[in-house]
Amino acid sequence: MKQATILTSAIAGLALTLALPAAASMKMNSAAAGKMLAQSASRGAEMFAHDTFGGHRRMHGAAVTCDTCHMGGGRVAGRLPNGKQIPSLVNAAAIFPRYNPNLHKVVTLEMQIQHCVKGGLGGQPPAFGSKAMVDMIAYLHSIAKGQPTDAGGMPK
Repeated sequence: MKQATILTSAIAGLALTLALPAAASMKMNSAAAGKMLAQSASRGAEMFAHDTFGGHRRMHGAAVTCDTCHMGGGRVAGRLPNGKQIPSLVNAAAIFPRYNPNLHKVVTLEMQIQHCVKGGLGGQPPAFGSKAMVDMIAYLHSIAKGQPTDAGGMPK
């Protein structure tokens, strides 16, 4: 019985010894991951504000970017070139995938970004899974912090 207790204690000690560096490593990896995610969101914000994705559309003499219609970085209600008001994007990352009645299918956030870039900007949308697409999605998630996940929900 005493040997079993010693063996159990030795195994528990070994597990703790192995777990401590792993926990420290996870903390370091978590910090590095947070930094990488913030950098990705920052690149996405830059694209959102400044990139035309090769589109040549102009509005009021300026090149059209995502921020042209989705004002304030998408954080406030926007306006289409025809004057129609559109919702903000503060919960966009939280409501996809969602059903699009005009297309008669479920669309993902990536599909919606591609649609907006191609149709709204007249540009070449970022490819699925590309660094540019990941950065745009990271940005939209960064402005959706705190929004409840509501797949299929309504834009705010």
